[in-house]
Amino acid sequence: MPRVSAWPTRAGLTLAAVGAIGVVATPASAAVNGVVAVTSSTVIEYSAATGRANNVVLTRSGTTITVDDTTSVKAGSGCAAVAGDKTKVRCTPKNKKAPTLVRVLLRDGNDSLINKSGLAMAVNGGSGNDRITGGPRADYIDGGLGADALWGVGGGDRLLGDSGNDALSGGDGNDTLSGGEQNDRLLGGNGMDRLSGDAGNDLENGGAGDDVFEQIVEESPKVTDADRFLGGAGRDEMLYIGRSRGIVADADGATGDDGYPGEHDSIGADIEAIWGGNGNDRLLGTGRADFLSGMSGNDTLLGYGGNDTLFGDTGADLISGGAGDDSLYASDGSKDRVDGGANATATGDTCQLDKLDISASCERKQ
Repeated sequence: MPRVSAWPTRAGLTLAAVGAIGVVATPASAAVNGVVAVTSSTVIEYSAATGRANNVVLTRSGTTITVDDTTSVKAGSGCAAVAGDKTKVRCTPKNKKAPTLVRVLLRDGNDSLINKSGLAMAVNGGSGNDRITGGPRADYIDGGLGADALWGVGGGDRLLGDSGNDALSGGDGNDTLSGGEQNDRLLGGNGMDRLSGDAGNDLENGGAGDDVFEQIVEESPKVTDADRFLGGAGRDEMLYIGRSRGIVADADGATGDDGYPGEHDSIGADIEAIWGGNGNDRLLGTGRADFLSGMSGNDTLLGYGGNDTLFGDTGADLISGGAGDDSLYASDGSKDRVDGGANATATGDTCQLDKLDISASCERKQ
């Protein structure tokens, strides 16, 4: 199974974290003014004004959170307005408990939000072209409708672009980035990041760290979904798991030759592993050490040069290591054809076979 299948949800904040946004008791003037309140023992929640562009900064001093906007803010339960400044409210949990989470709903308008509180934040940008910046902890940021720019900064963040041409940057930490619809730009940053552009022609860059690119969404054969993938430093993986149609994929850096026919993906030469899907896939190696896994279907895996690791998985597969001392795995109960190819050393190729398989040039059989 893929390395990522064993990963827990790393964002630390799920959809449930923002599901309750908007439950603040909202006064009649909410169409103009926002309202902030302490909604549980340690959670601060801000529902911004509608019909205006909000520019929000969150800060913390001790156990007090300050919400500072450019529009009027009403103080709800557990909060107090700052004298002489109708755009600023301070909130302190009861018994001076340390606050743990800030929830924000920005609603309509082209809003901005900067989290300087040092706390985890869960935010929904609503409609509009928003600019949202997280903090050092695990933030959940959903841009909502519009062309949004989202920065996770530090911590294991989860960023969702939703619809619109969005730009997402995870920063430090093990982040999960989902572009949503239309043409998005995703940058994982430092850490073990998971990137999924979803629909549209996306540019995805893993940055430093061992990153995973998920190409699970399968568009109509008539739809061009031409994505470009750049692995960056680290051991990076390309996943087409779950696809029903066969794909062709190689990490040679060529433009537009990957994915299903007409998809026109481009897998960068700095991606080290490719996982196929449920169709009859054709996965091709390079001159370096590649990892290829066909998953289900009758797949063709060609390692070419380098010391490759090739997994046929289920189905009647053709597995060829090419030049180098390769590790070929075909023991799946199907009739596979396995060819180790030329050797790099006297050690040769290692082939894991069952009695149905046909093999050649396998110096070590298991």
